[in-house]
Amino acid sequence: MNLQLHLTDDTQLRAHGFAAPTGLFAEIHWDVSLPGSPIGQGTLWGTPRAMRRLAELATQAAIQAEEEAAWQVHTAAAVRKERVA
Repeated sequence: MNLQLHLTDDTQLRAHGFAAPTGLFAEIHWDVSLPGSPIGQGTLWGTPRAMRRLAELATQAAIQAEEEAAWQVHTAAAVRKERVA
């Protein structure tokens, strides 16, 4: 499966769980209102275990992105400081 989902701060997310004859499922539904975007809404669902793992990976990726951004700012400041000195 290939899933490409681009979330913004304006993306509306909703979540709920439900019981089906085959087991428990968790579902996330989103609405994106980006001008010109062909994909305005969608749903992702899976077992609670799979969805928790997805949440863990998303959290890890967000932390890594923040750390990378902080490192780039730090490195750029060090380079500017060297050039001035």
